[in-house]
Amino acid sequence: MDKQNNSVMTVANDLGYGAVKMQVDDEFVLAPSVLAVEREQDLTSPVEFDNEEEQDQYMDQLLNQLDVTVSSSAVKRQGRFFVGQAAVESQLPLTMFDVNDFTGKADDDLALILTLSLIAGKRVKEAYFANEDLSSNLKVTVNMATALPINEGKQAGVKERYQQKYVNQRHQVTFHNFADPITVDITFRRVYVALEGETAQLFIRYANPALKEALASDFKENYPELAKQVTIDDVINADNLLGIDIGEGTTDLVSIINGRANATASSSLAKGYGNVLQQAIDVLQAQQMNFDSRTALQGYLSSTVSPFAKKHQARVQAVVYQQLEPFADQIVDAVSKTMRTTGAQTELVFVYGGGAIPMLSQSQLRNKLVAKLRNFNGGDDLPVIWINQEFAQLMNMEGLKLIASEL
Repeated sequence: MDKQNNSVMTVANDLGYGAVKMQVDDEFVLAPSVLAVEREQDLTSPVEFDNEEEQDQYMDQLLNQLDVTVSSSAVKRQGRFFVGQAAVESQLPLTMFDVNDFTGKADDDLALILTLSLIAGKRVKEAYFANEDLSSNLKVTVNMATALPINEGKQAGVKERYQQKYVNQRHQVTFHNFADPITVDITFRRVYVALEGETAQLFIRYANPALKEALASDFKENYPELAKQVTIDDVINADNLLGIDIGEGTTDLVSIINGRANATASSSLAKGYGNVLQQAIDVLQAQQMNFDSRTALQGYLSSTVSPFAKKHQARVQAVVYQQLEPFADQIVDAVSKTMRTTGAQTELVFVYGGGAIPMLSQSQLRNKLVAKLRNFNGGDDLPVIWINQEFAQLMNMEGLKLIASEL
C-alpha cells in the first residue's frame, strides 16, 4: 500500500470505567480500562519469533499485547505503558479510573491513552497483514463516536473540550514490542461525543432481530398478560421511557419524553458496580484475601477455578454480593428523584449496562424497582425490561456504531 501508509477508520468507542468496548471498522475490541507504568527494571526484551506462523498469531492478538509510549499535547501523563490486557498480565500495579473521586473521564489521561493505543494497535495489525512497510510511520485518519456519563456531559463545555482533545491535535503512538519500534500517527477528522444511556436507547429504537428477541423474552416472562396486548415493535417504539444504565463508575438515568431525551430529568448516580467491588476489596483484605484491584477481583469472579478453589471462590462471591443491596437502594432512590421530575408520562423502563448483569441475579433490585415505580403509576405496574447478558454491556457501543456510521 502506498498513500503514505495512510488508512481511514470508523470507530465506535464506549469507554467504560471497567472496560473499553470498541468497534474499529469490522473488529470488535474488548479490553480492561487499565494501564501499567513500566519502570526501567520492568522493561523486557523485544519479542522474537521462531517462524512466520508464530509471528502471525502474535500479530493477530496484538491488541492484547500493547506495549507503548504516547506522544500527544492532549496527554500529560508520560512514560511507557502496558495497556489493557497486557497491563493485567504484566502483574505490575494497575492504573484505572478512580470510581470514588469526582473527576470525569474527559479530564483523565487514561481515556486518551486507552483510545489512542487501541486504535494504533488496530492500525499496526492491519498494516502487518496487508504487507505494508512497518519501518516508516503508519498513518490513520479516524472518524469516532464516543460518549460521556450524563452528568459529566451535561456540564457546559465539557463535551466540546473532550472533543477538542482528539481533533485538531496530532497524536503518535510507538510500539516497543519489537526490535524495531513501530510508530503510528493518528489524526481525528470527526469526533461526536454523545451521552451514555442515550446511545443505548438509540440501539433499542433501532433494535436488530436478536435484541428484539431478547426484549420480547424478558417482557413475556414478567408481564405475560400485557405481552398479549402489545408487540415488540410497540415496546421499542415507546416514546416515554426511562433507561437505567448501570456501569462501573456511574449509573446513568436517561429520561425520554415524547421521543426526545429530557436533559432536565436525565442524570447520573456517581456510583456503579465498581464501587461495589471496591467496598468488597476492603472486606476481603480485612479477611486476609489478596485482591488489590477491581480488575483482579472481576477476573477472579468470572474465572473457572479448579475443584480445590471452588469453596474459596464462593466465599469471595458471597462477600461481593453482600455489598449489592445498599447499592440497589441507592439506584432506587435515584430513580425516584428522576420519576418525580418526569411527571406521569413514563410508560416503560429498561435496565442495562455491565452492572445490570450481577444486579439482576444477585440482588433484589428488580423487585425494588417494580415496587417503587408503582408509587408513580397509581399502584399499577410500570413494566421493567431487563436487557440480558448477551447485550447488557454492549448497548452503548451498539448505539455509537449507529452514530459512527453516519459520520
